[in-house]
Amino acid sequence: MSGHPPRRLRSLAAAVGAAALGAVLALGAVAPASAAQNIDPDATGSISVHKFAQPDVATGLPNDGTQVDTTGLTPLAGVTFTVQQVTDIDLTDPADWQDIDGLTAASVQADHTLGAAQSQTTDAAGDAVFGDLPVGLYLVSETDTGDNGVTITGAPFLVTIPLAVDGDWLYDVHVYPKNTVTEAPTKTVDDSDAYVIGDHIGWTITATVPAAVDGQSLTHYEITDTLDPRLTYVGATVAVDGLVLDPADYTITPGPSFAVSFTASGLDKLETVAGAAVTIVLDTTINALGDGAIENSATVFVNDPNHDHGQESVPVKTSWGSLQVLKHSADDTSLTLAGAEFDVINAAGEVVAHIVTDENGLATVDLKAGDYTLVETVAPLGYVLDADPIAVTVVEGGTASTTISVANEQVPPFQLPLTGGAGPSLFIGGGLAAVLLAVGIALVRRRSARAAA
Repeated sequence: MSGHPPRRLRSLAAAVGAAALGAVLALGAVAPASAAQNIDPDATGSISVHKFAQPDVATGLPNDGTQVDTTGLTPLAGVTFTVQQVTDIDLTDPADWQDIDGLTAASVQADHTLGAAQSQTTDAAGDAVFGDLPVGLYLVSETDTGDNGVTITGAPFLVTIPLAVDGDWLYDVHVYPKNTVTEAPTKTVDDSDAYVIGDHIGWTITATVPAAVDGQSLTHYEITDTLDPRLTYVGATVAVDGLVLDPADYTITPGPSFAVSFTASGLDKLETVAGAAVTIVLDTTINALGDGAIENSATVFVNDPNHDHGQESVPVKTSWGSLQVLKHSADDTSLTLAGAEFDVINAAGEVVAHIVTDENGLATVDLKAGDYTLVETVAPLGYVLDADPIAVTVVEGGTASTTISVANEQVPPFQLPLTGGAGPSLFIGGGLAAVLLAVGIALVRRRSARAAA
């Protein structure tokens, strides 16, 4: 990775606090004893802390204790700094200027005496000012990062009042310590093709590669997602914008405690693309309904292998419910009917389930919450099929969160003749009419014969 020292050296530098995270290592050049005579031992100075998020691209601004233009940087409010004078070093004594050569914040904390702590919290502009400071050596520590999503905190650093700058003395020193701020990841769910238990649900996690603060590096970058027990892990893919990742660049811990952790080679690659998106697509299947609400969130941990200060996404969920159909006679709702069959059809017109009523007239199916159409395909024995579509909306919830009743008419009986009814009467009447007709015909013939004679 061009332009970067080996990771071992960078980690060592971070560990001993030799870097001041973009701030002035405000000891400056050690002034010779003759120059120290020009210091006003009775003067006072100030340390103005200007707190910003570490930008993705280095600013190139000077860090010599003077005030600089911070346009475009993101200030961090609510960060607390503490300033302590190193009381066993007297910078009004020319000899002690020689003693500060090679000091680090870590060595001062371990081997020197510190005075009372003064604390200030940065305002909306990211500023905290410590005034009326006598000539001396000061330890500046970041003691609380506030609610800023900080994942790599600023290391303690040293400042002298005054500070040697270009052969002159600067009594009002401006420092610009940076923090790596990691944004919370985002998570989305894709259940567009999931309708019944066993279907696939996809989850996309998007995080941002942080910009390591000056003098430090990424030593740990991990994204975790504890899956709901109603989800079964299937697989995952990992991608980073602007990078070609090798399988050796990260490890995947499969669910339910799913995690993607970048290895040393992967961390080196991430440092070259600060601000780039890390995208993880997680494939699962739903295995149970439960209460119908299946939520999940993802968390990113930067330089935090103990998982103490992760940034968590807003949870997203997929909603499920249970459709229960009660089949009964149209004439008697207490008479439930077994054997009725239904197709459950989604909004796209696809049959997603087929259900049959049991001996109690009930059929139940777990579905993703949403709109469906129910169509009867087989009627109970002896009942009329009702193929009219039934619109139904499944709501989120547990068993039988949505219940509908469907009635069937009995098949009408055939029309049978009734004993003592109209049949015999018609028969008798018909016979009498025939007799009368025969008599009439005979009389007509007899009259005709007489007339002929």
